[in-house]
Amino acid sequence: MIQLKKIYFIYDADGGHWNEIKYWINKNLLNKKSSCELCDISHSKFFVRFEWLTFIKELKNHYKVKVLHRNEVPQNIQDKNYQFPCVIGETENELIEILSKVALIDHGNPTSVKELKEQFLQKLAILEPIREIDKVDK
Repeated sequence: MIQLKKIYFIYDADGGHWNEIKYWINKNLLNKKSSCELCDISHSKFFVRFEWLTFIKELKNHYKVKVLHRNEVPQNIQDKNYQFPCVIGETENELIEILSKVALIDHGNPTSVKELKEQFLQKLAILEPIREIDKVDK
């Protein structure tokens, strides 16, 4: 059985106030193709979605959770060359890609926090079948 000790939600965008402003301008004013699917799910045009904050808070009851930008990713995750955005689980010995960029774009293509949560919990139930995380408020 796999036991996750930490879960990383990683945006395909750089963190920091200036980078977030540049991202918003490029996406919303200049209509550049600099979109991050996880950003689109977790944020409205101007603010972080309440449902996203609630989902992350619920997960923190069971796991250590980090929501990171690509320029904030720890070295052990960088070394794996995952494509962002993605969701990574960390055990004592390994990193496991829970949701890949492909899952967020093509396969399943969640477009809301509710859909992302459902897809995430389905994957988690496969990885940790004995854990009670699936009882997180739906």
